[in-house]
Amino acid sequence: MKVYFTDAARFESMEAHRWYLERSEKAAEGFLTCLEQATEWIAKHPATGRPLSERTRRHLMKVFPYLVIYRILQDAIWIIGVVHEKRDPHHWRHLL
Repeated sequence: MKVYFTDAARFESMEAHRWYLERSEKAAEGFLTCLEQATEWIAKHPATGRPLSERTRRHLMKVFPYLVIYRILQDAIWIIGVVHEKRDPHHWRHLL
């Protein structure tokens, strides 16, 4: 299934990448690799993410403490958030 990022999710992922890049180029590259792997997994296995609402799920990235929040539609999957797992849920609950 085709996967798209909302502008907000793309911004969040780039902010996380920038944070890691300020600390370590290797960590920043690792973050992008893990995000890509998470996106590929979600595309192949969309129903495996933990349900947050009827059509919205979350996937915990490996290695990095980030949740990929996504919505399954008939013909596509939309990544609607890439948020740190310790972030206040009120920050992203409005996405549901």
